[in-house]
Amino acid sequence: MIRLFCGFATLVALALPAVPAAGQDYPAKPIKIVVASAAGGASDILSRLVAEKMQQALGQPVVVEPRPGANGNIAAEYVAAAPPDGYTLMMGTIGALAINASLYRNVHYDPLKDFVAVARLVSFSNLLVVKAALPVNDVKELIAYAKAHPGKLSFGSPGAGGSPHMAMVQFAQMADIDLVHAPYKGAAPALNDLMGGYIDLAFSDPLLTQPHLEGKRIRALAVSGSKRLPSLPDVPTVAEAGVPGYAVSGWLGIAAPARTPPAIVNKLNATLNEIMKQPDMVAKMREQGAEIITTTPEEFGRFVASEHARWKQVIARGKLVAD
Repeated sequence: MIRLFCGFATLVALALPAVPAAGQDYPAKPIKIVVASAAGGASDILSRLVAEKMQQALGQPVVVEPRPGANGNIAAEYVAAAPPDGYTLMMGTIGALAINASLYRNVHYDPLKDFVAVARLVSFSNLLVVKAALPVNDVKELIAYAKAHPGKLSFGSPGAGGSPHMAMVQFAQMADIDLVHAPYKGAAPALNDLMGGYIDLAFSDPLLTQPHLEGKRIRALAVSGSKRLPSLPDVPTVAEAGVPGYAVSGWLGIAAPARTPPAIVNKLNATLNEIMKQPDMVAKMREQGAEIITTTPEEFGRFVASEHARWKQVIARGKLVAD
């Protein structure tokens, strides 16, 4: 086998009382969205789209500042230490807010205590793909092959702790198979090695992967989330294909330092929800293979707490550790 805490959800209610005018006067200067990935990644793309819309809605410049590294830890540590005034925000990822604290040896922030949830924005699935030479045509055949060859199949991921990595960890646990993790520095190198036959399988970004499916060097067996992808309607979910109850999706949402005044949090939440409902944003997210999710701050907080608890159990079961 590959080796509820509700504090985050209640931070909005427990935040220090705001001066009544705080929400009315905000923002009075530029806002910064800190991104945990390098330029061109999913969170960077979404951040830049959102920043442009926020600038129009709020009347102040909104800049995007990439701080990549350590699966989001660098960005999270920076934002956690920022003043809680609404001017430094983070595009929160599943890694930074739900996985890293349980996976990495040295994490210098508490995802449930050092942030306040602002707005969940999108959810996205990954594709379970295998190299062409692997003699399997569906999920059940893949599981049977892996059980017949324990510890012989390797899977790639963009790095430890991201949704592609953890999606495979939970898949292996639920299917009771033994896989070997091959971490890469990015999704593209992992996919390239899969197509080259150097690794056997992966959960991969659909936007990056779909253009290569017709080349017959890789095959898509299933979708990690709870719904099929509109662009690949014939590809079943993992749950449909033979692992009942399985569903893993990545997600992105805005978080702010703890103790950010509720009036500011609520103003940002309302602005972001309106932005995500705009027809051009809906169309762009569909192109990216993402599903728009709009929530209250409290709903997003409860979701983060539940995700944190879920992945803490998965990581403990697999005895996973990352440096």
